[in-house]
Amino acid sequence: IIYCFLSLMHPRHGFGEEATDNSEIPIFLRADEVRHDEERDVIIARGKVEITQGTRVLLADTVTYNERASLLTASGNVILMEPTGEVIFGNYIKLTDDFREGVVRSIRMRLEDDSRLAAVSGTRTQDAFSEFHKAVFSPCDLCEEDPTSAPLWQLKSMVVFHDRIAKEIEYKDAFIEFFGIPIAYTPYLTHPDPTVKRRSGLLAPSYGSSTDLGLRMQVPYYMNIAPDKDATFAPIFTSKEGIVLAGEYRQHFENGEFEIASSITEVDERQNGIVVPGEKEIRGHVKGKARFDLDRTWRT
Repeated sequence: IIYCFLSLMHPRHGFGEEATDNSEIPIFLRADEVRHDEERDVIIARGKVEITQGTRVLLADTVTYNERASLLTASGNVILMEPTGEVIFGNYIKLTDDFREGVVRSIRMRLEDDSRLAAVSGTRTQDAFSEFHKAVFSPCDLCEEDPTSAPLWQLKSMVVFHDRIAKEIEYKDAFIEFFGIPIAYTPYLTHPDPTVKRRSGLLAPSYGSSTDLGLRMQVPYYMNIAPDKDATFAPIFTSKEGIVLAGEYRQHFENGEFEIASSITEVDERQNGIVVPGEKEIRGHVKGKARFDLDRTWRT
């Protein structure tokens, strides 16, 4: 059975009129069984229910639409495929008739870059899911042999906010886990959403230790200068030799590219491998490489 929701959900527009916004796009229903309760203004669809609005598709075992309240509820194997490429899975979903606002229980999402987010519940506002409770996020693929095992790393948070305008994902009371083992806690954390390809900000830090340097930590900061150039400032903090200032710069041209890395620090002066008390010296390095196409045959 194919049932057109147009006359019930959006009576202002005719079947052949052009839709100008989300609320004016016709909504079509396909199901094994459809029942219309005219007294209560309720439509109930059961069995392989498929609702289509433009490029958005909702699948479920059962769907109920309440015309008076302008609410659509779906339950059982709910799948919502968004025009942006996101896919939302859940056990129960309640939405307004234009799909712009609602809530989902036991929500699981596959984002545009195939990263995953799961939560006990999610709230949808302004045509996008924006708040999740008791959520887990991970960009890692699940193990093919044991999909139930923890991914390489994941973020667990009590509350997650997705700001579509700023393209940011924010976490409150978050734990970072590797192979399911918590290794760090932060009261607040934010990172760009999957639609962002490049953005300035902190990169993952690295840690270590050695006899000469003692404890070592490097905290890189990435700078998105322009589409053709970027840089990374990556100071190294050591317990025995102070701070090493280090960084890289990269740039592309129409016929080539180059990158340069350098560092500088002040260390104890040594003579024949022995530290000279009270004496300091400057040490550092510069290293670069470049490639340019001179013509179709020659390059340097």
